[in-house]
Amino acid sequence: MGCAKINVMMASIVLTVAMSSQAIAFDQARSINYAREVAGPSSSSSYNHYSQSNNKPYKFKLTPEQLAQIESNKARQKSEMAKNAQPKIPEIVELSGLKRSVNPEFRPASLNNKPEAAKVPKIVKPKWSPIVSKVSANNPKVKAKALYCVDRSSNKVILAENVALPLPIASITKLLTAMIVVDEMDLNSRVVVPHDIREVEKHTVGVRSGDIFSVNDLLHGMLIESGNDCAEALARAYPHGGRAAFLDAMNRKAKLLGASSVKIFTPSGLDHKFILGRKGARELPARKPNVATAQDVALIADHAFKYPLIAKISSTKKYTMRTLNEKSKDYPIFSNDRLLDKNLPVAGAKTGFTNMAGKCIVALFKDDDKEHLVVVLNTSHHFKAAEKIYRWASNKM
Repeated sequence: MGCAKINVMMASIVLTVAMSSQAIAFDQARSINYAREVAGPSSSSSYNHYSQSNNKPYKFKLTPEQLAQIESNKARQKSEMAKNAQPKIPEIVELSGLKRSVNPEFRPASLNNKPEAAKVPKIVKPKWSPIVSKVSANNPKVKAKALYCVDRSSNKVILAENVALPLPIASITKLLTAMIVVDEMDLNSRVVVPHDIREVEKHTVGVRSGDIFSVNDLLHGMLIESGNDCAEALARAYPHGGRAAFLDAMNRKAKLLGASSVKIFTPSGLDHKFILGRKGARELPARKPNVATAQDVALIADHAFKYPLIAKISSTKKYTMRTLNEKSKDYPIFSNDRLLDKNLPVAGAKTGFTNMAGKCIVALFKDDDKEHLVVVLNTSHHFKAAEKIYRWASNKM
C-alpha cells in the first residue's frame, strides 16, 4: 500500500512539471509572435497565431500584395507625421462656403480661381521717351522736391524735375504691397488681426486684435483709408514666410518692374525704427524710410494701375469692412483723396505722408484720348500740385 501511494505522488509531480513546461512554451511563443507583429511582417516569414477559442496554433503566410499594402500604409503614416510636424500659419484660411455665424476652422488658403477683377497683368516695361529739357519757363509752378509726368498715350515724358534722387515715398509704398497681395494671396481667405496691432502708428483703420477679415477687406482698408494696420496684418499673414518674406517679395517686384532705386523696409510706408547704437546708458534710436526716385514711383504706379482691382479700389471714395467673427462688426472707411471729390478723370491714385517724406501723391488721369501719370514727392500741397500738373499736361489750364 505504501508503494502505491509513492507511485501516485510521483505521477502527480511528473504531470505538474509537464503542464508547467507547456505553459512556459506557450507564453514564449505568444511573446515572440507579438514582437513580430509589432515589428511588422517581413516578405518571407510565416507567423504562428493562437486561436482565442482553444489556444491551438495555426499558420498563415501574407501574400506579396498584402505585404505591399502594409508597407504603403506605413509610408503614408510616416508622411502624415512629418506633415503634422511642420510649422503652421493659422492666420489664413479659405473662406468658401463660410457662414458668418460659425467660426470656421483654420485651413491653408487656396490660390486658385482668382476672380476677373483680381487678374495679374504681365510685366511690360514701358518705353518712355526721355524729356529733352527738364526745366522750362512753361512748366507748372509747383514747389516739390521731385516732379514727374508722363503721357501714357504717346509714351512721352513731359515733366521731370529732380527725378534721379531717391526720396521717402511714405504710403505710396502700399501700391507695391497691394500687388504682392493680389499676386500671391487668396482674396477670399481670412486674416486674424495680430495681438499687437494697436502698436502700429497712424494712419490706421483701427482694427482690433482678434478681428477676422477677408484679405479683400484688408486690401480695401489699406488702399482707401491708407490703413497701416491693414498693411501690417496682410504682411504678417503672407503664406510664404510671413512679414520678412513679404518685404523680400516687395523688393523683388520693384526690381522686376525696373525700379532699381526702390528700398522697402516696411509694408505700410512707415519709417523702419531701429537702434543705431548707444551713448553711455542711452540708446540712440534711428529711422529708415522706404525710398524711390520719382521715375521709379511712376514705374510702380504704371503697373499697379493695370491691375483692375487695385485701380478700382484706389479710386473708390468709401467702403465698409466687415469682420468674419461669430459676432460681426462693421468698419466704415473713407478716402482722404480730395481729387476724387472733384470733376477729374482719376483712374487710380495713392497718397502718402510722413515727417521725412512730406506730402506725396501719384495719380493716373484718363481722358477720352489721353492718359497722364503724375508723381509729386515732398510738397506742402500734394492735391493742388497733382491737379495743376494734370491740367497743364492736358492743356486745360
